[in-house]
Amino acid sequence: MRVSLPIRYLLFPFISIIATSLTLFGIRMAGLSPERAALAMGIRDPGVFRVVVYAAWAAVTAWALVRILRSEGVGLPDLGWRGRLSPEAIGLAALAAWAAAMLWLPFDAARQALGIPLYWDPARQGFVQPASTLEFVWIVLAGLILVPPAEETMFRGYGLPALEERAGRAGAVLLHNLLFALYHGAIGPGLVLYMFLWSFFPALLYLRYRSVYPCILMHFLNNIWVDIAVPLLFLR
Repeated sequence: MRVSLPIRYLLFPFISIIATSLTLFGIRMAGLSPERAALAMGIRDPGVFRVVVYAAWAAVTAWALVRILRSEGVGLPDLGWRGRLSPEAIGLAALAAWAAAMLWLPFDAARQALGIPLYWDPARQGFVQPASTLEFVWIVLAGLILVPPAEETMFRGYGLPALEERAGRAGAVLLHNLLFALYHGAIGPGLVLYMFLWSFFPALLYLRYRSVYPCILMHFLNNIWVDIAVPLLFLR
């Protein structure tokens, strides 16, 4: 029997974005620069530092959301932490990660033709540009271990099924995609548009299996490409 999910926490995941911005602002107000704080952690790329700060807050926010929902009778299985990764689910998650990467090529061509910037900062060349072994360690911790479970729990495990109860399957997917795209709005307008399209892949995986496990795997494989392979192959 499926538990009805309350919809009043739909914007709760955005706390992680606000907390990340406040943390970076607080570092500056304390008389430090994010660059100096990053160097203390062995990080030279400011993008890597932002991802690490965000990943920590995303994990805390997801944990807080789970705790709040648990107090209302919603357990982890009700948030998609159920079932198992079947060979079919693994295959479709890998296919979805590949399709999302392939979607980037025509999307980026169209974006450039329309003159839509990818990032708010025009000097930014990539999402992250890790160069040292320690920076790659931080990216693995943040982008591969913390972010996929946190975001999939908040958006596919909670947000999508909560919307589905009120808006139907098609409406829920579109509203969920919009929320997930806006969630990445601080990075840049082009990325917001891409994330709206990207969101179809984990959403459809969730609707097929009613589990976040395939979604987490797809997100994990996607971040291997974005956070590790692209910097190594194209941004050096």
